Amino acid sequence: MLIVYLSLTGNVRNFIKRIDMDSLEINYTNPLIEVTEDFVVIVPTYDDDITEIISIFIDYKNNMNHLIGFVGSGSLNYNDKFCFNAKDLSMKYNKPLLFTFEASGTESDVLKFKKEVKKFGITCTK
Repeated sequence: MLIVYLSLTGNVRNFIKRIDMDSLEINYTNPLIEVTEDFVVIVPTYDDDITEIISIFIDYKNNMNHLIGFVGSGSLNYNDKFCFNAKDLSMKYNKPLLFTFEASGTESDVLKFKKEVKKFGITCTK
């Protein structure tokens, strides 16, 4: 299982390092990457451009067939906009919002994330 992510400030990248799972970072210049295994997408909360770039990735070739769901990172200071990119993508693709965390997440968030993805038969390397 693969974790596909976008990290603009490094918060999501920091979270990815701590979950110790296979991952693929995409960005605005390389969204056209084909994946051939099931994946979860982790996105930060910033603007509508994130939803657009992730949609380009998901719609590329057969990627949609491997999409399991979404995870969002954000700031609770955004109130109702907390993790809105992950929520929007979840609704757009009718896939579950698996988990949300603030900034780069706490150690508790890392453990909760691993527990959540195990529900989908996803194994972590640690």
